[in-house]
Amino acid sequence: MKENHTGWTDQENAALLKCVLDARKTRQPLRIAFDTIAAQTDRRPNSVRNHYYTQLKAAEKAEPAFLPFSEEETDRLLDAVLLALSNGQSVRSCTLDMANGDTRRMLRYQNKYRALLKTQPERVRAARSALIAKGHRVPDPFVRDPDAPHVGRPPKPSCELEARIRALLDNLCRNLLALTQGENAG
Repeated sequence: MKENHTGWTDQENAALLKCVLDARKTRQPLRIAFDTIAAQTDRRPNSVRNHYYTQLKAAEKAEPAFLPFSEEETDRLLDAVLLALSNGQSVRSCTLDMANGDTRRMLRYQNKYRALLKTQPERVRAARSALIAKGHRVPDPFVRDPDAPHVGRPPKPSCELEARIRALLDNLCRNLLALTQGENAG
């Protein structure tokens, strides 16, 4: 199974650039360079290709297409979101505040936080424990608050409830039809 990678090191980027330049010098397809780097870094060739072209675009714009989070920035993000949760604020609202209303940055922060919950739960728990040790009441982000409003698609009704709703709607339709035809509704 391939390891999940979260970013490229300077050494990996340098190796990719050298491999691409070597392929161009020898008039080989870039695919060979991508395959070579994929094997060296335990990544998929398509991921290497996508990274290469993303870096090219970023160089044209003179701004990096992807800014990896530093350890300090990640710690600050975790503390800010966990403290916001303790104050009843949502992750989205907190990250939007952190981004000063910039939705692109907000999504970057929100996605990083969600990724930390999924890929580094021990780090999230450690950050929560440190905040609790400082006297903050921080809810467990891995446990859904039963009193919190439901977000997303509502749950499907049970078969019995669905049958009762259908019967009510059928009866309502019959009554409306009867009324429009001048009959007494039952």
